[in-house]
Amino acid sequence: MGQELFSLYLYAYLAGAVPTPYLIARLVKGIDLRHYGSGNVGGSNVVRQLGKRWFVLLTAIEFLLKGLSPTLLAYLVLADDFPPEPRAFFLFLCVPLLALIGNNWSVFLRFQGGRGLMVVCGITLALVPVLFVVTITVYLIGWRASRSSAVWALVAVALLPALVWVPGGIMTLDWQGLWLLGREGTISAPGTSESLAISFLGCSILSVVVLKRLVGNSLKFPDDVPRERVLFNRLFRDRDVDDREKWVGRVPD
Repeated sequence: MGQELFSLYLYAYLAGAVPTPYLIARLVKGIDLRHYGSGNVGGSNVVRQLGKRWFVLLTAIEFLLKGLSPTLLAYLVLADDFPPEPRAFFLFLCVPLLALIGNNWSVFLRFQGGRGLMVVCGITLALVPVLFVVTITVYLIGWRASRSSAVWALVAVALLPALVWVPGGIMTLDWQGLWLLGREGTISAPGTSESLAISFLGCSILSVVVLKRLVGNSLKFPDDVPRERVLFNRLFRDRDVDDREKWVGRVPD
C-alpha cells in the first residue's frame, strides 16, 4: 500500500502541475501568460489573451485531468479500504488536494501556476456532486448580480467546509449515494468521520486558494500601492491594484 500511495500522490501532483493554460497560450499565440494581463496561469487570462473559444477546451482538460482523474484513480487504488476505514478516507482526500497544489505551484513553471478554481470544481464534482451544484449556483448568482467573479468564487469555496454539516446528509452524498437516493428514495449519508474528512478537505482547499491569492506568482509588491491594500486586493479582487482594466490589460515592456 505504501508504494501505491506514493505513486498515487505523485500522479496527483504531476497531473495537477501540467500547465494547460500556459501550454495553450504558447502553442496558439506564442506568449507566456505570466507576463500578460493578470499574469495568472488560468482560464480567465486565457480568455482575455486568446478568446472565449479556448475556454471550453481548457475547462474540459482541467476538469478531467486535474480534478476527476486523480480522484477516480484514488477510488480504484484504495477500493479495498475505502470508505469503512477512516484513515483510508483521509489518505484518499490527500489526493485531490495534491492535484490542487500541483496546479497552483507547478514544478514545470518554477512553482508558479493558476488559482485552481477549475480544479476545485472537478474535485467537488467527483466527490460530492450535490455540494458542487449548490456552490457553483451560489457563485453564478453572485457573479451575475455583482459582476465580481473573484469575491463570489471565494465565497463559494468558503462554503465547502460549512455546507458539509447541513442536516440530512444531502450535501455529502457521493455518486453512489445519489444513485441509491434515486432508486430507493433514501439517503445513505457518510458517518461523522467521513463528514469530518470532507469538511477538512474543504478547509484545506480554502486555505490553498487563499494562500495562492495572497502570494500570487510573485511576492513582489507594487511600489505605488500600500502593502495592506495590495493584500486586500489580492484576496478579494484577485489583483494587485484597484483599476481592473489596468491590471488585466498589462503587456510586457
